[in-house]
Amino acid sequence: MPCPRLTVENVTFAYDANQIVLKDINLSIETGEFVAVIGPSGCGKSTLLRLLAGLALPTLGQLTVSGQAITGPGLDRAVVFQDYSLFPWMTCLENIVLALERAGIGETKVRRREVALDFLALVGLAEDGDKLPGELSGGMRQRTAIARALAINAPVLLMDEPFGALDEITRARQQDLLLDLWPSGQEKGGKTIFFVTHDVEEAVILGDRVIVMGTRPGRIVREVPVDLPRPRSRMSSLRHKNFTVFRDLLLNELNLVVDDRLAPGVEAGEAI
Repeated sequence: MPCPRLTVENVTFAYDANQIVLKDINLSIETGEFVAVIGPSGCGKSTLLRLLAGLALPTLGQLTVSGQAITGPGLDRAVVFQDYSLFPWMTCLENIVLALERAGIGETKVRRREVALDFLALVGLAEDGDKLPGELSGGMRQRTAIARALAINAPVLLMDEPFGALDEITRARQQDLLLDLWPSGQEKGGKTIFFVTHDVEEAVILGDRVIVMGTRPGRIVREVPVDLPRPRSRMSSLRHKNFTVFRDLLLNELNLVVDDRLAPGVEAGEAI
């Protein structure tokens, strides 16, 4: 059997004895799988993503990528944060070109510029490459960050509410773009995606599997496979007869967490 692309084994993360953010997290994400993560604010979704990115280390347990322990950031994992993380003194194009250079993509500066322009065009910013981040709206800056992550072509893509700052129409277009660029199915060797969102419908539209997290401390309370057919688009997902079934199931899970009816220590799958 091939080794899972990402594993989280008995992971606990705490700032101190009184601030346990995550406890006993176990998760295996196969190569080419799209996993969406939902949960109330403060449940540790973003913290888990940062651990997978190597930007923080667990207090207990281990995380691996392709069988190797995660001890820091790596070119095998691209990250899109909520706050854009662009260099403000560099143009959008220059931000992407720098990432390509660091990743060793493109034989020449001219080629790296061509690649950067192609990905800016994909996210609808073909005419904005020479602008500084401060000259763009928040949504445009986020689309630049998404273009940068896609351009470096890392096998793992970690996304922390990447579409949260976008207007509804742009968000829908970026969801479809991500579905188009991500080859569906593990047999095709698509990117492994770990996608944090507060939007239940977005999780169902995009994910192969949705992880529901609870609080006090952060933990996985349910894993829901989403067997909507692929290739998939936003509209095909919304129109599918089972879409509301998955959405309502996940909303119910979140209500249990928020209403404090799901006690700490309940195992995944026991909520319903």
